[in-house]
Amino acid sequence: MTPHLVKWHKQFADQGLVIIEIDNGKMDRLEDLREHVSSAGIEFPVIHDAGGRICSEFGARMYPTAYLIDREGQVVWEGNPNGNRQLSILKSTL
Repeated sequence: MTPHLVKWHKQFADQGLVIIEIDNGKMDRLEDLREHVSSAGIEFPVIHDAGGRICSEFGARMYPTAYLIDREGQVVWEGNPNGNRQLSILKSTL
């Protein structure tokens, strides 16, 4: 989970942006994920999908996978947020 998603949540949540992240890769234990979420200041939902069932149902092919949802409820971006520069283009959709 990346700092820019935390920043986007703080900047745009009041304008309707919703971020949901699914993690299954390196955070195998729920306790590890909880500790990371707390220490990183993450305030948006992070789903611990240890078995991969949720990711399978949503077609997520990488971990973590994040979904950015606009004020109309449309997914405006999905993918691996680590180092992804495409997030900068979303400001115009918010």
